[in-house]
Amino acid sequence: MGAGKPAGTGGQQVRIMVRSDILSAAERNGLDIGEVCNRALAGRLGIAYAAEPPEKKAPPDIVAQPAVPPRTAQPPAPPSPVINAEDPTMPGKVIRERKEKKAAPVQEPAARKKAPLPVAPAAPPAPVPKGKKAAKGSKKEDAIKKFVSTKIARETDESPETIVAKDDLYERFGRWCRDHDYATVPDRRAFTIALKNKYAFGERTVGGVPSWYGIRVK
Repeated sequence: MGAGKPAGTGGQQVRIMVRSDILSAAERNGLDIGEVCNRALAGRLGIAYAAEPPEKKAPPDIVAQPAVPPRTAQPPAPPSPVINAEDPTMPGKVIRERKEKKAAPVQEPAARKKAPLPVAPAAPPAPVPKGKKAAKGSKKEDAIKKFVSTKIARETDESPETIVAKDDLYERFGRWCRDHDYATVPDRRAFTIALKNKYAFGERTVGGVPSWYGIRVK
């Protein structure tokens, strides 16, 4: 150790040699090497030793970031010129601004819209005279109704004669419609739904064949 300032209670900086492994272990354990050395020497020399409070470090200087200059607001775009159709000098101004060679046509003021004339209510449909054909919607229903009333007889007994396959009955109905000059024959689905829901025909499967029962074809 080298000589320094005269003896006293103040600190004095000296150079000492410490083994690398001891220094690394002391740093890992967070030991203050100066305080440990002072305490060991004081005990060896019989000097009373009291650890000095750690020096307070001055707070780091805070460097203020340069202020960002505020963005200058862009001036609003000038509004588009409004053309007044009723100003007689406006066409000339538009010509001068746009440097057009030809004169711009003067816009005529829009004509006032006329109020719509009242619409007369539609006349009710005229009644269909007797003898003329009915509408197509009722034609299908009339064909089925006419066929059931003229060609089908209800039976209460359940004999083989009162069971008719659905396909056979529809084929007879189709031939009947053509024989009676019906231009449109109702399809199979409409025919089946009418017999089941409106006329309450009984349904049954006989030998794997969908059939109607309790009826007889005249």
